[in-house]
Amino acid sequence: MSETQQGYGSLEQQLKALENSVQTITTDPAASHWLKRAVTELWERDVVDALNDLDVLRDLLEAKHQAHVLTLKRMVMSDNGTRH
Repeated sequence: MSETQQGYGSLEQQLKALENSVQTITTDPAASHWLKRAVTELWERDVVDALNDLDVLRDLLEAKHQAHVLTLKRMVMSDNGTRH
């Protein structure tokens, strides 16, 4: 068997493993409906476009998290100020 054929075998195994991962997520009763839809839809998209979308989503979620952290800090600080 040539190296090229071995490489294809490895590629086929990797693709099968990815398909199995997608199948596992989409059939997992504990996975959210949002995640299942996202995995299914992203799987059909161009990979680079999907990765760019994920970067935007991550930035948005990080900003939302920071806003929540700041809100909680403000609440704690105002709570501490009123207890004197």
